[in-house]
Amino acid sequence: MNLNAFNRMGRGVSRRAETAFTMVEVALSLATIAFAMVAIIGVMPAGLNVQKENREDTIISQDAALLLEAIRGGANSAGLAALSSGLIELRGVYYPLGTNPTPLDIVSRLSIPRWDTVNATNLVQARFRALSGNLGDSATAATAVGFNYIVTSEVTNYTGDPFQPGHNYFLTNNLFEVKLTFAWPVYESFNQVGDRRLVVRTLVSGQLTTNGSGGQLFRGTSYRGL
Repeated sequence: MNLNAFNRMGRGVSRRAETAFTMVEVALSLATIAFAMVAIIGVMPAGLNVQKENREDTIISQDAALLLEAIRGGANSAGLAALSSGLIELRGVYYPLGTNPTPLDIVSRLSIPRWDTVNATNLVQARFRALSGNLGDSATAATAVGFNYIVTSEVTNYTGDPFQPGHNYFLTNNLFEVKLTFAWPVYESFNQVGDRRLVVRTLVSGQLTTNGSGGQLFRGTSYRGL
C-alpha cells in the first residue's frame, strides 16, 4: 500500500472531540441529590405520623360505634366476646368486675347512670385494647404493644336531676343520654394519656334496670310509668 496515499486520506478525516463531566459538575450533581434526599427523609416522619393518627382515628370511630350499640342493646350485647378480651381495666364502679368478666358485665358497668346515688359513682372509666383494626392493634392479639385507649362513660337522665319537682318523670325514667369520651394514646396507665380526644353521644329510650352482677342494663322495649 502506498503510504503517501494513506497519509493523504488521513488528512481529510476530521476527528470529533470526546467530552465528559468534570469533577466540579459531578460534585454539584451529588450535592443537589443529597439536598433533595435530606428534604425527602425529613418529610417521611411527618407522613408516617399522619398515617398513624389516621389509623388510630379509624379504630376509635369503629370502636365508638360498637360500644354505643353495646350499651344501647343492653342484654342483647352478651355475644360481644371482643369486649371481654379487649378490657384491660375498669374504674369508678362500686361493684368491681371479677377475673373473667362477661361482655354483659362490662356493658352493665358502662351503663351505670352518672348520678346513681345507690352505687355512689362519678364516672365509669374503662381501658380497652383496640376492638377493631389489624391483628397487631386488636384485642385478639392481647399484646402490650397493641393500641389501647380509655373511654369514660356518662349516662344521664333526660332532665339531669329527677328529684326536682315539676319535671316530666316519664321522660326522666325512660330517656337517657349516653356520652362516651375517648382518650388516647395510653402510654402506661390511666394517668398517662395523650391529648387525642373524641366525644360521641346518643339518646337511648327504654327502662334502665339493675343487673344481677351489680350494674344496669337498658331494656329498649320496656318503659316505666310515672
